[in-house]
Amino acid sequence: MYLVEFGALVVAALAGVVLCLLLLRNLVRPEIGFWPAASDRQKTLALVLFRVFCAAMVVEAGLMLWLHGFGNWSRYAIGVPIMVGAYAMSLWAYKHLGKENTYFATGGLVTGGVYAYSRNPGYVASLAAALGLAVVAGSWSVLALAGGLFLIYFLFALNEERWLRQGYGHAFIEYMRQTPRFLDLRSLERAREELLARL
Repeated sequence: MYLVEFGALVVAALAGVVLCLLLLRNLVRPEIGFWPAASDRQKTLALVLFRVFCAAMVVEAGLMLWLHGFGNWSRYAIGVPIMVGAYAMSLWAYKHLGKENTYFATGGLVTGGVYAYSRNPGYVASLAAALGLAVVAGSWSVLALAGGLFLIYFLFALNEERWLRQGYGHAFIEYMRQTPRFLDLRSLERAREELLARL
């Protein structure tokens, strides 16, 4: 069983490293068009590497629970609500963005709703879910993989920002100036203001 756990870590590491190297290469040489993908083949490669990384992280968490026991209810009391909340936030983000824009259609720059708090709320939600998973699993290795996920999302976002600047020009530059890439104090202040306005 420990061999399977080690295998999950190796698979996640390999998929994550290859994906990060390809995303870094695309930052230096955007003409290769790896991300946002210029071809279906590149898009498929990026998504397969990403999904393999995420699946290996989930397998690692499951194996850690299996190997070290399912006890300690406090992990579930903290981690499960984080994962459920993150899933709900993710659905909210994709609802606002729309299916077409999720995969680089040019249906308009979305800056309202949850996108007023973060330029990448789907990424924020996914990272929160990964942290919740690490808490449930009680695992430092899953927490390290969540850190790897942050690096992947950071590189995705940098590549996407160049594409969005080219497509939306000044409107996106202004949006970048006003809204954080992930979350910061402006996000909390906007949430507070909106909550007070509703009371």
